[in-house]
Amino acid sequence: MSEDYWASAAGTREAEKVFDVLEHGGDLRRVAPRRVGGRVDLRGLESQAHRSDSVLVSAANLALKDIDFTGSSIPGLQLERATVSNCVFDYANIDGMECRGTDFEQCSFTKASLRNAQLSTPSDKKYSVFTRVSFSRTDLRGAGCQDASFDHVTFDKASLGAISFRGSNFIECTFSGTLQKVVFWNISMTGRKVPSNSMDGVDFTAATLRDVEFRGIDLSRVTLPEGDPHVTVGNYGCTMEKAINMLPVKDQPFTYGLRAYLAAELRLSHPQREKGIWHRSSLGKTPEEQQFAISTLRQAERACNCAESS
Repeated sequence: MSEDYWASAAGTREAEKVFDVLEHGGDLRRVAPRRVGGRVDLRGLESQAHRSDSVLVSAANLALKDIDFTGSSIPGLQLERATVSNCVFDYANIDGMECRGTDFEQCSFTKASLRNAQLSTPSDKKYSVFTRVSFSRTDLRGAGCQDASFDHVTFDKASLGAISFRGSNFIECTFSGTLQKVVFWNISMTGRKVPSNSMDGVDFTAATLRDVEFRGIDLSRVTLPEGDPHVTVGNYGCTMEKAINMLPVKDQPFTYGLRAYLAAELRLSHPQREKGIWHRSSLGKTPEEQQFAISTLRQAERACNCAESS
């Protein structure tokens, strides 16, 4: 649907009815008669053009099913215990979206902008669930997520930067492209009882991990990328302890900083973690610093392996 339609008298009347349903509840199929691909056609709808409020707060327990929001612009959309199924948000602008205890199933956010969105925030005892959702090339920079579940979700070349997943579960999920300053953490900041953060069948093989942290996460059922620019070591706990002890407490600022960096990571890691992984750039600012760090880790790993085999 073109922007010209929403600017027309008929489009303006329909948009007013659509936003009334979104805010107060009801069935969008009754107020939006147009269809595309079997879905309600809301392509190109812009909240800024039809509403004075900057944020759209939806009705609690709203059900959105079979709707095409392709190319729409609804920044600041807030969903409270909503159910969203078989919906398309491709190329949409939903920056600052906030989801409280909302379920998404069979939805696509391909090339959508969700910058600074909150994918899951507390809502009583319910957390957000994403099932068979595509975040392909989605802009998720600056987003946050607390206590969510991701099941068969793809993050194919999504822009993941400065985002923290706290207390969230990932089942059969795929990541590709560059992840930068992303934290996967098993601690819920809300203090509520939620499923412990776990990763089961998660694939990072086509991803580049830059300053990515796995805090308290069991990586035994995770496939990590191999080869340059990544540095990997096995026998994680022993290797880290030996590497830390090999570095002087006081010497050059770099070696002291590397020791503190490795010690902090080890302290926050899962006790049964078997493998360590870093981007080269995380281990030093210069090629010489990076090579020194890699050599230290390799030497520590060999010492641990020899001790186990003897």
